[in-house]
Amino acid sequence: MASIRVVNVSKRFDTSQTPSLRTIYRQAEVSGATPRENGSDEPPPQGNVMALHGANLDVHDGESMVILGSSGCGKSTLLRVIAGLESYEGEVYYGEQNMQDVPPKDRGIGIVFQNYALYPQYASKGNLAFFFKMHKRDAEISERVRQTSEIMGIGFNQLLDRKPSTLSGGQKQRVAIARAICRDPKLLLFDEPLSNLDAQLRSSTRIEIRRLINRFRITTLYVTHDQTEATIMGDRMAIMDKGRVVQVGAYRDIYDAPVNAFVAGFLGLPPMNLFAGVVERDGIHTLGAWLPMPPRLSNLVVDGQQVTIGIRPEHVAISVAETDAPAGHRHQTGAIAASFELAERLPSERIQLLYATVAGERLVVRAPLDQDVPLNRPLALQVDPNSVHVFRADTGLRI
Repeated sequence: MASIRVVNVSKRFDTSQTPSLRTIYRQAEVSGATPRENGSDEPPPQGNVMALHGANLDVHDGESMVILGSSGCGKSTLLRVIAGLESYEGEVYYGEQNMQDVPPKDRGIGIVFQNYALYPQYASKGNLAFFFKMHKRDAEISERVRQTSEIMGIGFNQLLDRKPSTLSGGQKQRVAIARAICRDPKLLLFDEPLSNLDAQLRSSTRIEIRRLINRFRITTLYVTHDQTEATIMGDRMAIMDKGRVVQVGAYRDIYDAPVNAFVAGFLGLPPMNLFAGVVERDGIHTLGAWLPMPPRLSNLVVDGQQVTIGIRPEHVAISVAETDAPAGHRHQTGAIAASFELAERLPSERIQLLYATVAGERLVVRAPLDQDVPLNRPLALQVDPNSVHVFRADTGLRI
């Protein structure tokens, strides 16, 4: 196993550039795939695009790190750089070794792509054995395949004599994962491996992958855009935006203290509500209401400062009807006047999501499923000042 350190890595794709033959064959070499353009269904950006812009990341030995971000943020490109499938500026280390000139075949990695990348002409056993045949290690094949079949669990033996064309999507992905594990890697890389599976298969397969990671404690990088998947697969997660790693940490830590407005508005289901606001006396004016200033920020902002206010949906309490509130009640308590237009009920989670439009902005509130909340009726919403997040309006950075 090995730790990974990415130091100030940048990657630019030139105008109308397609992957070079060298890149295509390097990817095929490390994955065991038939040489083809683009090993992932998220192809390299086209045009003069800075896919990675001074990215930095540290992954501990034996850790499972999830790389999470929206489409086009550079997460798959970062994975390919770490795998050695893309040229780059900067430095990538496995442990203390700079990997700049180390070819993928010598890096001791196993990689699983979204599109499985199995050799169609070989049965599953042949796909598992391909790496060893290439390296003239035929004597190891039988024992390696046997061990891997035991690791993959019940029913995997039945797939060994079947070609990819006869397998379902879930079965193909099991074979692709087994092929990555079979070579006993010190580093496992997953590039959105479950995106092509239906919801039920995604659920069962991610549990299987996590079980394997826990069993071997192999250093793992797992790229996904699915937040539920991220919370299951990662010990920690790295959030990417515009080619940079903007925050790294455990899910709960990032959720509770996002470093900027982008992370706040990205992480969470549903994500944080974000609104423009202005510091006014000892509070913040937003959504036509005045909210008390969070005590921790009283000395960090100035009167008249433009800010962005963040409120998690679960931190909004539905209070008395606005029409029943005494004069001045909203100003004193920091209540926001709102009328809910839609309720989305989620019985499995015992919650409901309530949607309102306030001062032209969409507001989402999370409430218990059994709470009776009338629609299309003016209500007062209470927000605890201690739960309010405040970001700079110009840079988006957390205050």
